[in-house]
Amino acid sequence: MATRYSPKVTTRGLIFLIDPVNPRCVGAGDTHCLDLVGGKRCSGASGHPGTGTHTESTSNFPAIEKETSTNNSSHVFYFTGSRGINIDEDLGSHTACTAGMWLYKTSTGGTYMFDFRNNGGNWWLNNYSSYNYNIHNTMRYIFGGGSYSASDYPINVWIHLMITSDSSGSKIYLNGRERTAAYSTSVNESFGINGRIGTRYTTSGGHVGTMGPIYLYNKVLTAAEVKQNFLAHVGRYEAKLCPESSF
Repeated sequence: MATRYSPKVTTRGLIFLIDPVNPRCVGAGDTHCLDLVGGKRCSGASGHPGTGTHTESTSNFPAIEKETSTNNSSHVFYFTGSRGINIDEDLGSHTACTAGMWLYKTSTGGTYMFDFRNNGGNWWLNNYSSYNYNIHNTMRYIFGGGSYSASDYPINVWIHLMITSDSSGSKIYLNGRERTAAYSTSVNESFGINGRIGTRYTTSGGHVGTMGPIYLYNKVLTAAEVKQNFLAHVGRYEAKLCPESSF
């Protein structure tokens, strides 16, 4: 039997990666995780620490659960209620960035993917303000390119999302392919300290569903590199992968 090609995540400009499958990052029952690039600590989001010290909430850290809807025993970050991840260390301010994740929503409501406003950055939302993806009103995307409908957001399926940005503008990639954005000026590439994943900077508007690997870069990835990241993990999620027709 031929061996399936499974590339590794591209590391050019990689400054942050958490992966719920990797035991060096997190294990079942843990109430914090470690970034696989530099060992940065990530904890249960609580309150609004701004640029100060974050006081973690162990009960707000996403549970690590076995993903039974896929074709293997991958684990996922499970978000419910006000759960969210705080990146305790400073990820800095940059002139270019790429951010992305494997995302699985179980409802069509608007929720946070990232929120870097604790340190002056931007929010990154889905199903918000008449766009299916809206990065602080600077990168906007509507499924199908027509009129916005909240119900058009595919639920109970996995989507691989990556957004790149620099001074020339931003691009959105879904399942490894670039899509036509409704609006795509440059986003704020500042990540800073106490960045949030899956929740608002004030710990509300939390993601409802699960997430797989989550990446942040201080470079604009090429289309080939984005595709490489998609292929690196698609084997975990392909049994419930969002169909191309949804985009």
